[in-house]
Amino acid sequence: MLLVEGLPVMYVEMAIGQYFRGGSIVSWQKIHPSLKGVGLCCVVISSFLCIYYVMVIAWILNYLWVSMRTTPPYANCDYTDDVCCTHDKTLYYWYAVVLKATPSIEDAGNGPSWHLVIFLILAWIVTYLCVFQGVKSTGKAAYFAATFPYICLVILLIRGVTLPGADIGLKALFTPKWERLADPRVWISAATQTFFSLSLGFGALVAFASFMPYKNNITKDSILVATVNSFTSVLAGMCIYSILGFRSLMNNVDIEDVSAGTGLTFVAITEAVTQMAGTPFFAFVFFFMLFNLGISSQFGTLAGLVTPLYNDLRLFGKARKELCVAVLAIGFLLIGLLFTPGNGEYILQLFDNFPVTMPLLVVGITEIVATGWIFGIENFDAAIQDMTGAPCPLYFKICIKYISPAVMLVLLCWLLIYSIINVDTYGAFVNCNPDDVLNNRTVTFTVDKELPGWARAVAVS
Repeated sequence: MLLVEGLPVMYVEMAIGQYFRGGSIVSWQKIHPSLKGVGLCCVVISSFLCIYYVMVIAWILNYLWVSMRTTPPYANCDYTDDVCCTHDKTLYYWYAVVLKATPSIEDAGNGPSWHLVIFLILAWIVTYLCVFQGVKSTGKAAYFAATFPYICLVILLIRGVTLPGADIGLKALFTPKWERLADPRVWISAATQTFFSLSLGFGALVAFASFMPYKNNITKDSILVATVNSFTSVLAGMCIYSILGFRSLMNNVDIEDVSAGTGLTFVAITEAVTQMAGTPFFAFVFFFMLFNLGISSQFGTLAGLVTPLYNDLRLFGKARKELCVAVLAIGFLLIGLLFTPGNGEYILQLFDNFPVTMPLLVVGITEIVATGWIFGIENFDAAIQDMTGAPCPLYFKICIKYISPAVMLVLLCWLLIYSIINVDTYGAFVNCNPDDVLNNRTVTFTVDKELPGWARAVAVS
């Protein structure tokens, strides 16, 4: 996916932004007026991502705060006498204490959880301070946010690979399961992860590239960024899977049954950290690393959104950029309050699964086709040669014109078919049955429920 989808799309976005010197709207509009819609679609996708992704940062801040205690609350059940907590401390803490989750997406419980509201506001304040001065403040924040996580990763990796059971996790990470390649969902997940990992389709790369020197070697930069990103993903995977292997051994659970999604971070990894010597230190390092990674993605996406709104559309007239960022932050904050009641995590799943995934593939296909066939691969080659002094590599020419659009079109068709034939569900927290815990029977905390009609209608719309 990286070679036939990620790298070509990244190369196109960075080259188009650097060549046309504008945000996602202006740059694509200069190729053809009808392509203004591509930039507008990037703005919409970035808006959705900014709205819900900052809630994940708020959750991380919550865990970062409580991890400063000598004994983090998720490491024991001193705060409750519910027997369900004793069966799975970290899962119970995540759903019952942090989220105050209700058993249905239609049940908001007692309204917003004020600790989440406070952390959400704090997350937006940090994001604003990283973006309000434009590239000047974003660049300074990026120096720290992009480098410090490597220090944390190395610390956690050293600790992780020395844990009992680390070999179980690393073997699971690096052992191919060739039969899974026949599952379209694997390819769709890989494609989606590539878009998120490289920030493709959000307009951020186009916006940031527009501020680069015109003669910057965009070919070298694209390959370097994709390579470093892949190396980082492998490094992070080794860190996470070594810890998951430890959890698998300690709990006598098959590593395939370890939680996924948000449960991977806030349940599985957190539980493994509680079983390490020096829990508060490693917990703080882990969540501080996640905070840096999350906030860098958030302010990068927001900065990529501000550029087309402020520079391309002139949406805020002659107002200062600081005001533009403040208005967006406050507006997104108010919408983000939807994620703070007891059903907030279920609503966030809607934002994550529907308004972003499929549109990213559509944007990627449109950008590649627009570059290879509307702008023309010959004109693109001339633009690259004018900027870098060297022609566009043959590999990129073939991918942009033929391979990448074909691969992404097949993936989009698979995703459409899968969405049609499968019933949309969400995992609802119903707590456990105390009798199951006391009698050593199978214990379940969540059940899959079908999305109600209004939720599917909102998701599709």
